[in-house]
Amino acid sequence: MMATCDNKPRKLFNFNYVVRLSLPILWAGAICWLSLTSTPPQIPGILGWDKLLHAAAYALLTVLVAQYLHIHYTGSWKAGFYAACFAVLYGGLIEVMQLAMQAGRFAEWWDLVADTVGAVAGYVIFRQATVMRFQHHDRNQTDG
Repeated sequence: MMATCDNKPRKLFNFNYVVRLSLPILWAGAICWLSLTSTPPQIPGILGWDKLLHAAAYALLTVLVAQYLHIHYTGSWKAGFYAACFAVLYGGLIEVMQLAMQAGRFAEWWDLVADTVGAVAGYVIFRQATVMRFQHHDRNQTDG
């Protein structure tokens, strides 16, 4: 254990913290690999629609990053907002990398639009889930 500024002991290793940090890193790595590989795996059917996949991937990235940031910004809108901003910037960086690498992938503005739509959707999902969780917690406190 280690002392903090307020002299309360805190664990050096917090499993919840590690999981909340590792999930967005792993997902961002998967997005990077799928976006930059010259022959990404193709999914048949409606899920093979490129812009839908972009939006879903960046919505999930936003939720995962927001879950991590929520440790630092509990009860605040900032975790979701910062996560959405990160996801949009990450999507822009991926598009720039596709343009620079010229490895058979092409940068498209519509991909960045889909990434942004997904990030906003992820923010809304995270925000609604957070509000519902706090309302449920408050209701249990008053009923208890």
